[in-house]
Amino acid sequence: MSLLPSVGQTPNPGEFVTLFRLDTTIIGGTVMYFCQAAYGSSEIYFGGVLYTAVDVEFSGFETSGVGGLPRPKMKLSNCNGVFQTLVNTYGDLAGCTIQRVRTFAQFLDGASEADPTAYYGPETFVIDRKSSENPVYIEWELSASFDQEGKMLPGRVILRDTCLWQYRFWDATTSTWDYSKAYCPYTGSSYFDALGNVQTSPALDQCGRNLSDCKLRFGANGNLPFGGFPGVGRASGAN
Repeated sequence: MSLLPSVGQTPNPGEFVTLFRLDTTIIGGTVMYFCQAAYGSSEIYFGGVLYTAVDVEFSGFETSGVGGLPRPKMKLSNCNGVFQTLVNTYGDLAGCTIQRVRTFAQFLDGASEADPTAYYGPETFVIDRKSSENPVYIEWELSASFDQEGKMLPGRVILRDTCLWQYRFWDATTSTWDYSKAYCPYTGSSYFDALGNVQTSPALDQCGRNLSDCKLRFGANGNLPFGGFPGVGRASGAN
């Protein structure tokens, strides 16, 4: 039987440890495991899984019995370039999932009371959009995600205003477009940044993943290859 309930109710339960799992396989990436760098170690193990220390700042995870679901934000350090490379390769990570579990230091692998079953969670969130990016950090806005029995296929995440298709990537080393992981069919020579501003260099071409970005590239008329579901906002709840 796990000691977590009894330990959590003591006056001094020990150091609280928060662990994260970032799953980008939905867009062709990998699964990354990391923890807050404040724990004083470059890496820790829990349940046989290696968690790398990263500077993490998050807010809005708190839940209550009233009001709407939490809409948290997460900032990850961009100093070592790991997450910048992830964004450059796979886009803004919209639709990918973040899981958070919490435990105490004495339950980590190799600790005095190591127990991989002793944790709170997991809490699962979906990345809605990348809200900020600079050389210091990258910030994402998240939304709550729930597993539901009897859900219908296809199982793709339904996001109203965010396209989930992978956009092409400009390879500066070869000065060519890389379409190997791209699902978006755009191959044009007009370039726009994530805010929709016209650019002259292909290196600055970045899709903002909104319907307006799709219209800039394919025109406002006709069928657009938009990977979101803008029509879900028009559904009526009336009987």
